[in-house]
Amino acid sequence: MKLFKLTVKGNTQEFTIDYTASTNFISYVDCGFTGTEQEKYEKFLKDLSENGGPQPINIKVKMTTQTTDRALAKNDVLNIKDVNDFIKRLGR
Repeated sequence: MKLFKLTVKGNTQEFTIDYTASTNFISYVDCGFTGTEQEKYEKFLKDLSENGGPQPINIKVKMTTQTTDRALAKNDVLNIKDVNDFIKRLGR
């Protein structure tokens, strides 16, 4: 079981997402996803569905439009298949 923490930087058109995970609730390591933001997001969704625990996903948003911490339920994140839709969801 993994606990995931995401950091989103940039703006709504140009952004990056850093994916980290922990198996011990203390030490977070980079997930090592490569590719476009959509490809990395798809790899994250697969890892989340296969290895994610029931805990919410911790998301640190450091975008030009907002700086905030969010937590989204695992099922909510799994239902968002497009990375741009995920970024839009963070803006709500």
